[in-house]
Amino acid sequence: MSDHDALEPFSRLRDRDYAREGLIACEGRIVLEKAITAGLAIRSILCVPSDEDFWREKAPSGTPVLCLPRPAMVDHVGFGFHRGVLALAERPVPGDPATAPSGHALVLWNVTDPDNLGTLIRSAAALGASRVYLGGGCADPFSRKALRASMGNALTFPAFMLGGPEELPLAKGPDGTNRLVAAALVPGALGPGELSGNEALSLVLGNEGWGLPDDVLANCDQAVALPMAFGVDSLNVGAAGAILMWEFFRNRP
Repeated sequence: MSDHDALEPFSRLRDRDYAREGLIACEGRIVLEKAITAGLAIRSILCVPSDEDFWREKAPSGTPVLCLPRPAMVDHVGFGFHRGVLALAERPVPGDPATAPSGHALVLWNVTDPDNLGTLIRSAAALGASRVYLGGGCADPFSRKALRASMGNALTFPAFMLGGPEELPLAKGPDGTNRLVAAALVPGALGPGELSGNEALSLVLGNEGWGLPDDVLANCDQAVALPMAFGVDSLNVGAAGAILMWEFFRNRP
């Protein structure tokens, strides 16, 4: 294979639909190391010359490691924010919800922004959730932007896909005992400190602009809302989700 052929899969990286090819693009050292830890098949690595020896040692045996000077790499891939290394890996296969672990969970619905979605997965992994469920309309958790925002945690943190709202009860966990708690500004919503009980929770978050659909809310057991001050009407969904996960998950077994 010529150098041109080996480099071609990295060209115009920002514009390519790698999901159609069954691939993901890993950007930066941390995301690539997470992909290796997750046992994903790494197709090839492209790095700057100063990192070549590191990646030849770190990469799974037989993985092609290609090098370009940084200016040539920027020109070839079409953008500069790659932290000196990019890789293509085989796309993970989401798990079956029936095999999900027990404990607290995060449920996302219509979270369309990949940066918000990745940030929430990272927060869930850090703040005590055991898994994340992705419902209808969510961004691709394995897109380049989502992987970068999650710091690669989307590759190692248990993730499960849900279909329509009728599948939301699956997020109650394998034993069906989690309480589904929606973050929503609706009548009857409790403050974070008003939620009683000590059972495991599945926190349900929706789109930053229009919240959760009525048919999703109808499948939840309770709604909670963060009180706002100084005339602020809402928080970014990533910030709100992190606050609620910290509040709920740390105080319950």
